[in-house]
Amino acid sequence: MYSEIQKIKNFPDYYSALNLPFGSSRDLIKNYYYTLAKIFHPDNKQTGQREKFEEIHKAYQILSSDNREQYDKVYIKVYTLKKKLSKEKETVLLSQDRIQYTTSINRLAKRGLLKTGLRKKDRSKYTGEKHDIDLIIFKSEIGKRILVKVPLVVRLLCPSCFGSDIHCESCSGIGTYKGTRLLQISFEPEQIVNNRIYEFELNRLRPEKFIHFKKKKFRIKIELH
Repeated sequence: MYSEIQKIKNFPDYYSALNLPFGSSRDLIKNYYYTLAKIFHPDNKQTGQREKFEEIHKAYQILSSDNREQYDKVYIKVYTLKKKLSKEKETVLLSQDRIQYTTSINRLAKRGLLKTGLRKKDRSKYTGEKHDIDLIIFKSEIGKRILVKVPLVVRLLCPSCFGSDIHCESCSGIGTYKGTRLLQISFEPEQIVNNRIYEFELNRLRPEKFIHFKKKKFRIKIELH
């Protein structure tokens, strides 16, 4: 038991160092690093902190390098162990009505963006919204862990031919077919910041082997009500 506690205590949480959730994209990691580096750089006479700067620099080196994959594997093991050994924070599972898609028909209709021939990138240009969903979180829930389960389109490898038979009757020779899976993400209390947008690389959050989310990246915006 003591060795397990020490393992958790000594493990560096590089995601927390950059104030980001697990699975964040490389672009988001880079953006947050440069923002924090400017604040805590020792040459900054007003907010510079050498120890904090070294911490976020180390975090950026690991999470932006080829070592990230190995780090993520250990992170998952340590996080699982931590959940077993410590009391869970109160968790709020958001209902589906608190998950609002920026491309929903009702939302686009209210803005007059359902015209024929109007492409997705055109709608984004008019709305200025570059994220995929808004998470509605009540101020009374601040201080609690927020859990969200978002249904997303996936491509599933055909279980009959595993993509190797062009005459397969199950997939009509395509090798894959569409389906849906839940993307489950939790936000720690310190990550609940109004209007903050988190970007996730979905290839790192695959629900099962041989299943891929159709989108490569997914952006979630926090909205406090």
